[in-house]
Amino acid sequence: MPGGKELFVLEYNQKDDIMVGRVECVNVDRAEADAIYDQYVGRVKEYPNYRDFILDVQKIESVTDPAIGVLMKGLELMKKGSSYAILLMTEALLQDIMLRHPEMFDFYAVFHTLDDAVAYIHKRRAEGK
Repeated sequence: MPGGKELFVLEYNQKDDIMVGRVECVNVDRAEADAIYDQYVGRVKEYPNYRDFILDVQKIESVTDPAIGVLMKGLELMKKGSSYAILLMTEALLQDIMLRHPEMFDFYAVFHTLDDAVAYIHKRRAEGK
């Protein structure tokens, strides 16, 4: 784990009522995933309630299987009930994880840009879903 470096940053987009969580490390193993989860749980109360959540993992180049489990547990917590939880990741990471855990993508929409993810959320809201 990088000493003193933020592993995870939360940013609230008030205009769209979306919380964006951004993972700041390149390689994520179980220790980093646990620290990211703990950081989210410890800091989320500092922010207003939000309607939907985007987890941005575009900086990650490699992630271990135990870390994926912890991050998915965190994503469910971040999702808050019936709101949307969207993953934002690179194509390379998407392909890597899809080969190991294809079932994961039955439950989450994945996009490569923040603009596309936000547009998807707006479209789903307009459809009343």
